[in-house]
Amino acid sequence: MAKNFDIRAYLDEADYRFSSFQGDDYDDFEGDFDFFEGDDYEGFEGDYDYSYATGGAGASQMKSPSPYQINVTNTTAGTLTAVMFGLNQFLLSTNFGSAVGLTVTPAQTNVSYLQLLQQSGSQPFETSLIRVQSSNSTQVTQILTVTITDANGQSATLPIITQSYFSSYQQQSGILDVPYQLKLDANTSITTPILANTTVTYTFFPAEKVNPAKGLAGKGAVQVYGNPQVNLGGMTFPKRPQVARKKRRMLR
Repeated sequence: MAKNFDIRAYLDEADYRFSSFQGDDYDDFEGDFDFFEGDDYEGFEGDYDYSYATGGAGASQMKSPSPYQINVTNTTAGTLTAVMFGLNQFLLSTNFGSAVGLTVTPAQTNVSYLQLLQQSGSQPFETSLIRVQSSNSTQVTQILTVTITDANGQSATLPIITQSYFSSYQQQSGILDVPYQLKLDANTSITTPILANTTVTYTFFPAEKVNPAKGLAGKGAVQVYGNPQVNLGGMTFPKRPQVARKKRRMLR
């Protein structure tokens, strides 16, 4: 018998991926899911043998995150749309999906954007913090639109309203810290407008990263990091629930 598409479960799945849904492994969902079948790391079915940090002494003992940084430069007199990540959709696109007139490069000089793009597909990660920096203070509050597109044609889109993270007590107008849990994999992309004659740097601090090759050494595939040592000006990092040898049931 063919399965029925459950739109409520579909939207809840999208909400989980964008904002770290706090439900108990989808225990409230009824019926089978028939979407995102090639996604959500379902190949990693072993028990998780780690616990998430919730702050305090435990967090300080965890490995510090080494962030990914992307510089985007608009050399034209008009606003252009930049695309970051989205390997499966934009690998063979002109300028990897970004508008002509934009330069998208990692801040690290020994890494190419192609390398970063492909690694995000083979080693997906979840962020604890996204930092936006630009000499153009208007640029840092431009909306980041996150899109997940599956090869079966289904997609989900969510805007991150960066302006809502700007504190009235903040002293620097050209920098914005967005404590946000966002899963970045081959099917996930970020689009945002880049203002005329503007350079902006996006820094993505990983909270977790999947590295399948670690399994060859008998280690867990998921590396968990502590929170970055930054002052959020009264805001807090997203809550990361305690997990110990627990499987999250994504699909049936």
